[in-house]
Amino acid sequence: MGFKKMFIDHPASVGETYFQHARRAIIMSLRMLGAGLAAFVHALIPGLFTTKAGDVAIEVAEEITELRNSSTQL
Repeated sequence: MGFKKMFIDHPASVGETYFQHARRAIIMSLRMLGAGLAAFVHALIPGLFTTKAGDVAIEVAEEITELRNSSTQL
């Protein structure tokens, strides 16, 4: 896999530069890590974070769907 394909082509396919794409991916990963931590705490103490992990998963999935739909219109 070449440099251009790994660093340029994919971000461009969703209408972003490398740095825009990196920022978005890092933010999403931190949100998902937080949701995973909330799910872990919920496993230990079921009364805490009763919907947090699922709410974040739905939000992230919706954002990715929107991005995919908008990239097909490019």
